[in-house]
Amino acid sequence: MDLYICEKPSQGRDLARVLHCNKKEDGALSNNQATVTWCLGHLLELLEPHEYDPKYKKWCIEDLPIIPAHYNYKVKSAVAKQYKIVTNLIKQANCVYIATDYDREGEAIARTLLDRVRYRGQIKRVCLSALDDLSIKRALASVKEGNETIALYYSAQARLRADWVVGMNLSRLFTLLGQRSGFRGVIPVGRVLTPTVSLVVERDLLIKNFVPTPYFELKVLVLTEKGNFWAFWQVPEHLADPDHHCIKREIVEQIAQEIRDQLGIISNAEKKLVKESVPLPFDLTSLQQYASKKWGYTAQQTLDAAQSLYETHKATTYPRSDCRDLPNSQFADVPQILDSMVQADPSIASIVNEAQQSKKGKCFKETIDSAHHAIIPTMKVASLGAMSPIERNIYNAIRAFYLIQFFDDAEFLRSVIEVTCHDHKFIAKGKILVKEGYRKALASLGLLNMQNNNEEKKDDQENEAELPNVQKGDQCKLTNPEVLNKETTPPPHFTEATLLAAMENIGKYVQEEKFKKILKETAGIGTPATRANIIENAIKHEYLKRNKKSILATDKAIAIIPKLPNGMRSAGLTAAWEQELDKIAHNNESTDLFMANIEKWIRSMITNYLTKREFVIENAAQLSSNSTQAPKAKSTYKRETTYNKSSTQKTAPQTNPNAPLCPNCQKPMVLRTNKLKGNQFWGCSGFPQCRGVLPLQNKN
Repeated sequence: MDLYICEKPSQGRDLARVLHCNKKEDGALSNNQATVTWCLGHLLELLEPHEYDPKYKKWCIEDLPIIPAHYNYKVKSAVAKQYKIVTNLIKQANCVYIATDYDREGEAIARTLLDRVRYRGQIKRVCLSALDDLSIKRALASVKEGNETIALYYSAQARLRADWVVGMNLSRLFTLLGQRSGFRGVIPVGRVLTPTVSLVVERDLLIKNFVPTPYFELKVLVLTEKGNFWAFWQVPEHLADPDHHCIKREIVEQIAQEIRDQLGIISNAEKKLVKESVPLPFDLTSLQQYASKKWGYTAQQTLDAAQSLYETHKATTYPRSDCRDLPNSQFADVPQILDSMVQADPSIASIVNEAQQSKKGKCFKETIDSAHHAIIPTMKVASLGAMSPIERNIYNAIRAFYLIQFFDDAEFLRSVIEVTCHDHKFIAKGKILVKEGYRKALASLGLLNMQNNNEEKKDDQENEAELPNVQKGDQCKLTNPEVLNKETTPPPHFTEATLLAAMENIGKYVQEEKFKKILKETAGIGTPATRANIIENAIKHEYLKRNKKSILATDKAIAIIPKLPNGMRSAGLTAAWEQELDKIAHNNESTDLFMANIEKWIRSMITNYLTKREFVIENAAQLSSNSTQAPKAKSTYKRETTYNKSSTQKTAPQTNPNAPLCPNCQKPMVLRTNKLKGNQFWGCSGFPQCRGVLPLQNKN
């Protein structure tokens, strides 16, 4: 029997339809030759520390570091039934086709099961990029041998184990050290979580401590026979501060008096045609940035919508891509994709008809250095009416950025005029659109105001207008000088879009030269598929919060994160780790070597902190009142937290020192009673924010 293992039921049904596996079975679809089954994401997860040894249930500093001799998995209780179905089918299979998402996590979902049952048969890889019928048929026609993709599994294993070692050990270490300062909450530490939060903390502290510096500009109205325009004084080097500003008002006022109603000369005049390149199709991160700026969507909302467009609607290709290019082989599909777009939405027919379908845009490449290409529409005629508003917006953006690949660049006429008067230099800049190019297509789809996520910061001294057609040597008169009061401003708070960009381009924020060099070739911290979840986890752990469009650090983060070691806060270190994981995925490094280095680093970190004991949290008691609670080191305690609701004081239930920790948030659990059945169970003390439960027999 040939067995196809998919990642989700919807993916399995799509594949089964193409394979004509129409016989319904429990957790599978089959015919006489093949069976298609599916996982529900990861069916297995690494054991918790106390599942290796019960003593680890209590957090004790003397037990650190916790490093298993072998990393063992357990079946997730919620998916035990499907686990049994899939593993039984694996045992009957002659050849297994891995048809999960074509990335390292998808590879791991299937391979961990194959290892679990010690499968020794043939393995092949179906590399799905979209779930419409034609894309599936193409993937089935170009199946890879299993040994070609097994390195993705090794990379996923290394990532999972490294995150386990770092998270389990350092979260316990700093939580227990924090208790010595009187902090009663959990201090989650993560390989990617911590440097991400650190970015926001550093930005917020910079803004909080920023002292604005006043400076002054001078603008003057220039009169010529061919027209008038405003020009700005160019501060000479000997009068400029490091930011090229003049901070002495008296100097600016003196120059204003010197040039008032004086004759000058046009010392230079240039007009140049400049092109604005067509933006590439989206990868996931650029799509999330775009949607955040345009509609205020969170990264997770955008990912969910893009995933639904891929899985449910079959309208777009695989969403968790880190690539904005397309292989040349995709160029033959252009007419059918554009035709399907028009069939789905006849209102765009006129603008699609203007597309130059024979024009191979710069996004098309002979080879692309990624398992996935850019996110684009499929050849399936999408049902726009079946989409939610957010799905419709995301689909519109994806189809628009695909369509514009077949339009020309936009063109602008940029003018620069230099005026000289009494040895003082003034500059005027102007820019006008002379050719719409791709902008016309974006305007037709209502997206022109967000044409480019990477456009440069607007020059405040540039006019969106054409300047007079003056020539070098023309005389002019300067009048109406105006001194402008300005002051320096801090960088803005992070938004969802700018935080994603910072995570992707982390090299800009790294000070260590050794890491800057490494980061020139890496894709930042996290992956396009995980960055949304990283932000959401930081909010869940009360490190970050949303304030309108801004992402801000909480008091807890500001008090704790700067106290953590540079190695954990450093975006450079975790990005270097990602580079090592990428090497493993390309068979250029071993998992054992990577983990040996991680474990050595963890041991050194724990020894250093236990020796120096330099982790002190100020105002710990005040911070603890709103923080997730954690058990003390081998000691019992009772805690009470209060909160206001409709002006009524309520007290959270007291915890039992022998209570288990919540599997979701690590708070101590409390005994609760089911009002309908009368039986008792363990419930999270953080209810209703957390709804974690455990059966009573898990109390030991």
